[in-house]
Amino acid sequence: MAPWRIRATMDEIDVARRYAGHPTIFSVRLHHGGQFTKFPGRKYIKGKQNYVDLLDIDTFSIHDIDEMMEELGHIDSDETLLYYHFLRPFGDLDFGLFALGSDQDVHHLGTYVANHKVIDVYIEHGKTNLHTYSMSPNPSKVKIVEIKEPPACSKQLFLEWNDSPIEHESVPDLTEVENDSHLDKEPSLVDHIEFEMNVENEDDYDGSGHNNGSGNDEFDDDSESEDSDFFIDEDNLIHDVDVDMKDFHMNIDKDVEWVGGSSESNVPEGTQQGDLEVINTEVLLSGSSSDEANDGKRRKTIRAIHRAYENDAALVSEPFYIFQTFSSSKDFKTQVKLHSIRTRREIQLEKNDKNRVRFVCKGTIPNLATNEEEKCPWVIYCSKWKRDIDWMVKTYTKEHRCLQTRKVKACDYKFLSEHIVQVIETNPKIPIRALREQLQREYQMDISHMKTFRAKQQALKHVQGDYASQYRLLRDYVLEVQARNPDTTVKIDVESEANPTVETRTFRRIYVCIGALKRGFAAGRRDFLGLDGAFVKGPYPGQVLSAVALDGNNGIYPLAYAVVESETLNSWTWFLSNLGDDLGLGTNSNFTFMSDRQKGLLPAIATLFPCAEHRYCLRHIHDNMKKNWRGKVFKDLLWECATTSNVQHFHQAMEKLKKLNNDAYEWLKQIPPQSWARSHFTGRAHCDALTNNMCEAFNSKIEDGRDAPIINCIEFIREYIMKKIVKVDKEIQKVVGPLTPTATTILDNIKSKAEQYVATFCGAGKYQVAGPWQDQCIVDVGQQSCTCKRWELIGIPCKHGVAAIWDMGRNDKDVGIPESFVHPCYWLSSWKEMYSFKVSPINGRSMWEKSAIPTTLLPPKHRVPIGRPKKKRTISIVKRRTLLEETQHQGPIDQ
Repeated sequence: MAPWRIRATMDEIDVARRYAGHPTIFSVRLHHGGQFTKFPGRKYIKGKQNYVDLLDIDTFSIHDIDEMMEELGHIDSDETLLYYHFLRPFGDLDFGLFALGSDQDVHHLGTYVANHKVIDVYIEHGKTNLHTYSMSPNPSKVKIVEIKEPPACSKQLFLEWNDSPIEHESVPDLTEVENDSHLDKEPSLVDHIEFEMNVENEDDYDGSGHNNGSGNDEFDDDSESEDSDFFIDEDNLIHDVDVDMKDFHMNIDKDVEWVGGSSESNVPEGTQQGDLEVINTEVLLSGSSSDEANDGKRRKTIRAIHRAYENDAALVSEPFYIFQTFSSSKDFKTQVKLHSIRTRREIQLEKNDKNRVRFVCKGTIPNLATNEEEKCPWVIYCSKWKRDIDWMVKTYTKEHRCLQTRKVKACDYKFLSEHIVQVIETNPKIPIRALREQLQREYQMDISHMKTFRAKQQALKHVQGDYASQYRLLRDYVLEVQARNPDTTVKIDVESEANPTVETRTFRRIYVCIGALKRGFAAGRRDFLGLDGAFVKGPYPGQVLSAVALDGNNGIYPLAYAVVESETLNSWTWFLSNLGDDLGLGTNSNFTFMSDRQKGLLPAIATLFPCAEHRYCLRHIHDNMKKNWRGKVFKDLLWECATTSNVQHFHQAMEKLKKLNNDAYEWLKQIPPQSWARSHFTGRAHCDALTNNMCEAFNSKIEDGRDAPIINCIEFIREYIMKKIVKVDKEIQKVVGPLTPTATTILDNIKSKAEQYVATFCGAGKYQVAGPWQDQCIVDVGQQSCTCKRWELIGIPCKHGVAAIWDMGRNDKDVGIPESFVHPCYWLSSWKEMYSFKVSPINGRSMWEKSAIPTTLLPPKHRVPIGRPKKKRTISIVKRRTLLEETQHQGPIDQ
């Protein structure tokens, strides 16, 4: 039989008095049968309330709540779904609820039991509309299943932990009073007491807990519409999967102690205040037998007096009492600090040495008649014997006669930062104003905006790790990544040091290329890379340089990345040199790069890879063109010049631009057409992309990691790539057919157009293919080429080529299907091989191997850019990202 009992009512003052000497015993105020209203001003309505006493936190578990729910009649079917939450003491239902669904959650609840003997537990039935389970240390969803055993066995309750979404059944009508007749069949201690909480505006509550309000538009564009300025390259839409990085958690400095931190308990973990003496085998005892005898008599006397005072203090629930012991002066000061904050009194340290600590209350008692003030009598004095370890309270005047204040010195930003860690972990971007209002409501004190800001920064430092300290651990992190991922290249560049004997080096940049990504890129058979940079935020700003490839399904495939000081010729040369070493590129390599013409990138590519094809993003060319020639007509002519696939049509489009505006023609003519026009592209890349969308998509994916410390930033990118490869691999397993889904869709559209064309065999494998609108081209099936140049550009037969292949098949030639003429980079087998190389996980910091390099890395020198920093991004760039995210979910459209 369970030791706990369920009651209808309970005297909470009596509970506090009876449990005061038992730090692990507590009671639960159980709220069940109801539901939560919407945030803010959340309430629990239409429910019942019971009390459960005689609970021991050392033995308490979720199974005990399951048994309570069964005894209360809430588990009445083969499968019942319940969610448990507990309310933090002094918290409200908006911000004080926490999950109660795992052993970690029970441990979290146990931190409040020593000082709070009645804990509120709330039950949700059928489904949950709260986010407490995402705040839990071990996020879980509790699914209670009642399994019926044979008649000789009793029913057992099992907990199924399921991280995936659970199909919820419909929630029963909670307004009906449940039938309690089954409780009358046998004697039971269960008593129900019903209550209802009124909602201020019941019309706004829909019972679901969702906020149905409408949001505002993110951007207000009162100027000329920018929609017409966007280029949508329908032939090369990025088809990528969504990778959830909300659970990314990299606590580098978790084991760093809080400065000025506090402990919730007076007694060290693992000790009990009882009558039995326990031998501590980890303490080395010494001394003469006479000293031990005298000390033994003194300890017995003190223990007897200690128990007497402890019992007296328990009757009035005082936080301190005479002969109360503490393990150290720090623990004693911490408890006084907490008492000062809870009672809202200004308590000051009056004496502090290695054997004595004395606190007094600096509050006053005003006399309105005489305008005189009296001092508050509250005082506490704690000291220790010279040969003892424990500190003991010797003097204590418990009466506070002064008035409470809303400004307590002990409530500083360090104290607040410790108590908002879980809030920051759940929502790192919570506004300062919202956090300040929450703290003022909880502690009933005046908390300044700056104090809240410092508390949040301290909590973020604890969650993410300190920005400067992570540079000291960077070499250890690199060793761990290389040990778990063979053939991984990581290079750290430091500032030159005039004195080689100095034990420190200043960090400048880091380059990472994981071995699995090298092998996967080679398996993709597509020599095409996009290059771009993105800003790094935080106290040490810089740039994240990235090289992103495209897989056979037009999905992004990040290959290499680096964190550098800025985008300069030196940094781009260093990045591309390392990239060339990993890919085996030389000065005569026929490779294709796509970029936004960043500063320093053009001369770096020209120097390192003079034979490479370097394409410019058409979007950025149009941005520069708009400065002098705006309007849809210029944009359409630029797009026509860029998208035509043969030289003759390109010149015709350029002549149209010349007739419209000769200055625009001369300006565009200065840009080499090999860099932006499909008619002048080579077919080495098997891709005719005109915009650098692959890099833009990648930068948007890692945006949340770019404002983190250096290790968190690099690890965020590595974990994103690791998750992405696994997710794409799962999608590949569902695909059937010889080609990737994108290539299949493109070829199907080409086949539908090829129906309108007629091929005439001319001998030597050549065909004359004619169609509507005087479209006639020459196709060489053996060379897999067409004078329209589409086949060479993308590696997929064009409509003329498909018509020729069909004609060869009709003439009894064993040529195969059009899919057999598609370049191997679009084959499903190549796609599978590309994502068969997985990025391996790494261990936590405590298991990292220490670097043998004797020097210590220091954070980079902070370089303040020239001019006033910008506070807003350019609207066109923001809108471009929004459009890019929308087009990522669309299917490919053929030319």
